[in-house]
Amino acid sequence: MPGEMSVGRFKITMEQFHALRDERPKEEKWELIEGVPVMMPPPSLMHQSISQNLEYLLNRKLEDLGLPLRAHREIGVLLSNDDSYNPEPDVTVIDKEFAPDQLYAGKFYFVAEIVSPNDKERVLSAKLAFYQGHAHCLGVIFVRQDQIGATIYTRDRNWVAESLTAQNRIEVPNIGDIGILADLYRNTPHFPQ
Repeated sequence: MPGEMSVGRFKITMEQFHALRDERPKEEKWELIEGVPVMMPPPSLMHQSISQNLEYLLNRKLEDLGLPLRAHREIGVLLSNDDSYNPEPDVTVIDKEFAPDQLYAGKFYFVAEIVSPNDKERVLSAKLAFYQGHAHCLGVIFVRQDQIGATIYTRDRNWVAESLTAQNRIEVPNIGDIGILADLYRNTPHFPQ
């Protein structure tokens, strides 16, 4: 797997992972998935545009509804009872209030991963299982960057995958309709004219 440590599937503790990550150059993005450190490739301009658009649509809807939640890009999630996962979803909906020195979200309600054809199915499946296992998480969306398309999973649909195409509405659990999928591709080569 590109970016996975050369030690293969050797598992490490959370403390070892944080020490490893802290020693690496700051421009590298590392995640701990199933106890295995995985270096993620640098985000492309397409990736950044999609995640920025999604963050904007979510925050606009959250503000309109007056909900005490906020969408953030590239923040780590860390559960106190899990020593095998420290992912950094591309967009995460968390509580609006947080401590000034807080590094990770311990509670999250919706996450998005912007995926490329090079992403490994094993890593995506492991992340999905982790997100689904979090009691407060109500939904997960995998948004493609190679073409307009996404797959959304929600707790209220028993985590059954639902494929979205350009004109499908994005319904986020407990937040509602944030727009059509094509809106995530504004200002990209994929945006329909």
